[in-house]
Formats: sequence, structure tokens, C-alpha cells
Amino acid sequence: MRAFNVMAIVAAGIVLSAGQAFAQTVVAPTAGCTATPAQLEANKKVAMAFFAPNADRLALADPTYKQHNPAFLKGGKEAGLSDYEYFKSRFGGPRQRGPGGGAGRGQAPAPAAAGPQPPAGNPLEIVMAECDLVTVIHRNNRQDPTAAAGTFYEVFTFDTFRVRNGKLVEHWDGAVINPPAPAAGAPGAGRGAQ
Repeated sequence: MRAFNVMAIVAAGIVLSAGQAFAQTVVAPTAGCTATPAQLEANKKVAMAFFAPNADRLALADPTYKQHNPAFLKGGKEAGLSDYEYFKSRFGGPRQRGPGGGAGRGQAPAPAAAGPQPPAGNPLEIVMAECDLVTVIHRNNRQDPTAAAGTFYEVFTFDTFRVRNGKLVEHWDGAVINPPAPAAGAPGAGRGAQ
């Protein structure tokens, strides 16, 4: 019986230590945040404005803008531009809507593809604010690469912005750097995800 109690105490100590270590790694939102409900709503409006049709995104960003999207970081580094300068190069004009109303941030609309089109997504499926952070979860529909044309599945992506004084000052998302598509005729060309 005594061995069981010692084991329970050791296990509880390990769980508490693990919990404390995890809590110490949380860096955002800033401790001691005192954002009011009105400030949270104002921050949400700034983040949602980024996705509005014909948004003036450049007016939304602060010159101290910090980017965490690896593809944008790579593009800025290759162009020799700061995060804000690269933001300006990508979003300096009115937004062009991409297919499905969600993605396409600052890019010209893709030409209409032949075959079935996915249902429209929702660029503002969920919008949450805490302190100076706003997370927008987007719902999109994508072609299942392992199924017949017209077989779509829902996919959710996110953008998180830090908003200060009514401006976007920092951004995170789930983007990755993809390998280039194989050239036509190359091994693996034309095969879907497996």
C-alpha cells in the first residue's frame, strides 16, 4: 500500500512538472493584458478588413510589421526586403479575390478551371480575439486528389494577427514552403497525393 502512495505522489509530481513546463512556454498573449471588450471588437474588425473584397491592405499594416509565414519570409529574403517592404510588394494594391472567396491574398484570380468547381468557402468561418491577437479560421473546399473530379473536402486554415493601435503588426499562419511541381513528363508528374 505504501509503495502505491509513493508512486501516486511521484506521478503527480511529474504531471505538475510537465504542466508547469508547458505553461512556461506560452509567450502570447502578453501576460497582464487588459483589453476591453470594445478593444477586442476593434481588433477583430482590423483583422477581418484584411480579407474584405478590394481591401486596402497596405493601410492596415504598420511599418513595424513582423511576418512568420515561411514562404513570405523566404520571398522577402530573396528580394532583400524587410517584412513590411515585402508586405507592401505583395499587398500594395486592392485585393484580388481568389477562387472560392477565401484564399488568393493579393494574387490575380486564377483562370476558371474546366470541370466541377468547389463550393464557396467562408474566409471568416471563426474569428476570435484575445488581448492584441486575432485569429481568423477560414473554411475552404478542395478537390480530393485521390478521388474523381468534383469530389471535394473541407479544409480549415488560419491567420493570426497581432493588432496594435488599429494596425496589423505581426502575422502567423500555417503556410509551408512547397516543393516545385514536377515538370511535365518527369517521374511523378501528374500523380495525386498518396
